[in-house]
Amino acid sequence: MRKIVLRIEPFPAEQIPDMLKEHGILINHYAEVFFAHPRFSIGHSRETTVTIASLKEIGLENGATVREIFMHISKTGLKACALSIGLFLRLAWTDQPQNQNSILNGTHSSPDQAVTVLSEIIEQDDAFPKGLYLRNVDANLWLRGYICDDAYRFPGDAMFAFENDAI
Repeated sequence: MRKIVLRIEPFPAEQIPDMLKEHGILINHYAEVFFAHPRFSIGHSRETTVTIASLKEIGLENGATVREIFMHISKTGLKACALSIGLFLRLAWTDQPQNQNSILNGTHSSPDQAVTVLSEIIEQDDAFPKGLYLRNVDANLWLRGYICDDAYRFPGDAMFAFENDAI
């Protein structure tokens, strides 16, 4: 497990593309769609601690669906991240380990070394991004949106980011 303390400072959502570009962070179409949703907001000024852990490390050895992850963390000191945490985590975490396989092969599986940010599901439509994940591919930092249906099971070694109930 790894803990990262983030300082959240609000800024207008329309500045997200420029800020990411300024920091050399690449995004995909699903991330753009996620940021454009009316419920996406940066939030208020605050400090929070994010825990990065595999599903195995939090007690889900055989992996889990998103719904099962939500149910499981309700019994721990972890919780789903605010919608903007993926953005701030990507800006702060520049030494993420690189992916061993830089090509997404279309298998709809969690890429090696990717960290999925568990956050509130803002649309139940399976074609709408469920959230964001972070990758480091060929020394390029990515913030990508992802889609999955309710039946998709993340493997036990899939890495996730959670907020802590307390710092």
